[in-house]
Amino acid sequence: MIRFEDVIIKIGDFQLAANMTVPKGFTSVIGQSGAGKSTFLSSLSGHRSLTSGKIFVDKTRIDLLPSNKRPCSIIFQEFNLFPHLSIVQNLNLVCGNKFFVSESSREKIKKVLEKVGIAELIDRLPSEMSGGQQSRAALARVLLQRNPILLLDEPFSALGPNQKSELIDLVDSLSKEQDISVLLITHDPKDVRQIAGHCIVVKDQTVLGPFETSAALDEDGPLKGYL
Repeated sequence: MIRFEDVIIKIGDFQLAANMTVPKGFTSVIGQSGAGKSTFLSSLSGHRSLTSGKIFVDKTRIDLLPSNKRPCSIIFQEFNLFPHLSIVQNLNLVCGNKFFVSESSREKIKKVLEKVGIAELIDRLPSEMSGGQQSRAALARVLLQRNPILLLDEPFSALGPNQKSELIDLVDSLSKEQDISVLLITHDPKDVRQIAGHCIVVKDQTVLGPFETSAALDEDGPLKGYL
């Protein structure tokens, strides 16, 4: 479980407050543009410092740890794949050897690419792949990291609705297989409807929830105004 204890984040005149416990599983984070969704996730990943409060994962306080020591992987909209490196070279960076892809690393990378359905693209450059294929490569990279928390900052928003839906289903399936908790930022209520789990609503400079998704989607539920 992830616990935000009296968290306050201030950025200039903007302030975001969070005080909640996020259960294991798949949680959607919904809110209008500029509401503070990315700020909320960045506080968990360590890319945004807290003004006050604490963050715990299970019983371990993590807000004092640097981002690379936190149990989180994150995928941004840009996927952060190095354009001059092939997919196997990009993913090999996670395996600990920056300059040489060993046979054992290549085999490990191939297996995780099989899980996301692009094993045949292992030697392609990112520029030789579609947006959907690049997003699958980014997903493969975080699976290699084997962190218990996966943060998705609208990485599929530029894809068509069918591709996006397919990738959300893939993330849901893989997260259950590897016991990973997922927080997915979205501004699209269709994404919330797709996954049974929980949702968080960010509005009025406050992070609200979590709510059971089925209850949140009721006519008078917390997602009223988004549906």
